[in-house]
Amino acid sequence: MLKRTPIFVLVATACAASPLLAQDEEVTLPELEVVGQPVERAGVEAENKPFATPDTADLLRRVPGANVNANGPIAGMVQYRGMFGPRMNVRINGTPIESGGPNWMDPPLSYAPRSLVESIEVTRGVGSVSTGSGIGGYVEAKTKSSHFTGSEQFEFHSDVDIAGHSVDGGYNLGGILSLSNDRHRLHFLGSRDDGGDTEFGDGTIKATEYERNTYGAGYGFKTGDHEFSADYQRLDTENSGTPSLPMDISFIRTNRAGGKYTGFWNDIQLETRFGYSDVDHQMNNFRLRQAANFCALPAPFCQGDDKRLVNAGSEDFNYGLKATFALWGGDLAIGADGHAAQHNATVLDPDFAPFFVTNFNNAQINKYGFFSEWTKEIYSNWELQLGARYDRVEMDADGVNAFPAQLADRGMGGMPAQMIQMLRNRFNGADRGQNNNNVDWVAELSYQMNSALRWTFGAARKMRSPTYIQRYLWIPLEVNAGLGDGNAYVGNVALDPETSHELGFGFDWQTQAAYFSPQAYYRRVDDYIQGTPAADPVVIAVSTNAAGDATPLQFSNVDAEIYGLDADFGYRFHPRWRLDGVASYVRGKRRDINDNLYRIAPPNLRLSLTHERIHWFTTVESVLVYRQENISDTNTLDPGNANNTNEATPGYVLVNLYGQYRLLNQGITFTAGINNLLDKTYTNHLTGFNRVLNSDVSQGRRLPGPGRNFYAALRYEF
Repeated sequence: MLKRTPIFVLVATACAASPLLAQDEEVTLPELEVVGQPVERAGVEAENKPFATPDTADLLRRVPGANVNANGPIAGMVQYRGMFGPRMNVRINGTPIESGGPNWMDPPLSYAPRSLVESIEVTRGVGSVSTGSGIGGYVEAKTKSSHFTGSEQFEFHSDVDIAGHSVDGGYNLGGILSLSNDRHRLHFLGSRDDGGDTEFGDGTIKATEYERNTYGAGYGFKTGDHEFSADYQRLDTENSGTPSLPMDISFIRTNRAGGKYTGFWNDIQLETRFGYSDVDHQMNNFRLRQAANFCALPAPFCQGDDKRLVNAGSEDFNYGLKATFALWGGDLAIGADGHAAQHNATVLDPDFAPFFVTNFNNAQINKYGFFSEWTKEIYSNWELQLGARYDRVEMDADGVNAFPAQLADRGMGGMPAQMIQMLRNRFNGADRGQNNNNVDWVAELSYQMNSALRWTFGAARKMRSPTYIQRYLWIPLEVNAGLGDGNAYVGNVALDPETSHELGFGFDWQTQAAYFSPQAYYRRVDDYIQGTPAADPVVIAVSTNAAGDATPLQFSNVDAEIYGLDADFGYRFHPRWRLDGVASYVRGKRRDINDNLYRIAPPNLRLSLTHERIHWFTTVESVLVYRQENISDTNTLDPGNANNTNEATPGYVLVNLYGQYRLLNQGITFTAGINNLLDKTYTNHLTGFNRVLNSDVSQGRRLPGPGRNFYAALRYEF
């Protein structure tokens, strides 16, 4: 049987704890029940977090080691210990999410709007093989849902959130309506996020407006030890900005459906899931911003402002099966999972109908995974987890074409068209079918020294195959899964998988009045995939004339290392007062040359002082971010590229103030606060570089953080 272990953990920072925890007579830490090794998890209860932005990913800023690469107001990518984007294993309700576009304008957490999120869990440490592949860490968002009751009588439940914020004049509205008893549960949910451009100390950040609508339904049936469920979600995103990318969102229309089964057969616990998603995505560079003039070819589609739009889409089917049973005095989990995805993208010119570039044509990724994981208390107070995983990854793509190459086929267009023709023919003639056999293993050991102190040790090998973007981008374009560095890239069909070897250790110390949970880690990554200067003269010539970048990058295998330390800590020095903090430090470097990795979070410290009563709490929070001097020269040292700068980002200090009040008998919770209380103008190192012309932020400058932001939120449950 699977062991459930209740522990006492104060998660993240001050605002994670409910005001109900402050009792006049008793001082305790909030109880969090998790499965497996609870000390390896840090949870974030979305209910009690400040509702200052529409982006769910912002909640991760309060988790040790975690941060956000914000390409737009609803396009934040999770960063954890220096890893982000495709390296992360980010799921919603246990289901993996396949982004619909080549620049990740719809990262996984964009499919879990803030008003529909119940909690987020981040696995600290090396992570188990049963959660799936990914070398960067595991993050799972859990959305609101209906729940079975203990009675045959049906009960109606509603949970509605509404919030507003001044910095963008925006609002968020969402909720769930459910009907359930002990055998059936049914719910309908929906949300809307809408806002204008974000203000900062020196003006307005253009192309930061957003509009997103989500709705869905779910049903569950329970009989004995068996439970079945099915869910559907529709997401409609319209005209939303991503200023650190070359285009903005025209629309993202996604249908997601899935089902799950959990149950016991004798002494075996079975868990199965399947999911399907279909994404229709369009982006452009002219609706929310002025189109740039980057194309120097003597052709109609390069005259004046170079307007472009991209029609992209993806289709994905995923599945998972896990069986858990007792073996050799412990619990053994064995299972299989996988997915089959297909991606397409075509570049068009709205002012010249014949123009097109088939960016990706039926790019396919099929993954078949098998894993085994065994957990046992091997000795008094010692627990061991061993896991192994095998993934077979099969990738391929169909042939491509482009209007300039067609001109060259007819003896027209001159040398520029002939070079694009050469790239097309080279790609179409290559062996595009690529297969990888990836092997992961994990070993974790924990020791409960006494009631207050638990030690953890971990080692792991994790592998990740290249994305379809990194393999099959045949023509130099600014397409890179949301890197936001302003460079044109070209792919490399022959890329090897990344192989990460990681060591980590830490401890979790908790008493009734204090807690301290530091972890140190070291990760050595062989065949790390990043852009390096392209050497092919044809690629350079096409990039110079067609993409406006004379120094394009090609995805290549290099060697890297990442190491750091993060911790959360706190002390209750009075029944109604406590101090909490989160500290994170990460360092990312190349091992093959003297350079740093790109877009790594600077050292940061978050401190909060909270006063609690039974019905309410108030918190004063200070965010200290240190100067980031470890800049990637490979990605940003390019004097001829106006899209980025190679400057270090200065440190800054922000002061936030927020509080919450609950009317327990009426199911009402009111939250309000002020972010950036002193209206400080500062640069967030992880926001990327501004690509929008005629903004109050100059082109190529790292985007500033939001100005002073007043916000309020109301939650009603009945």
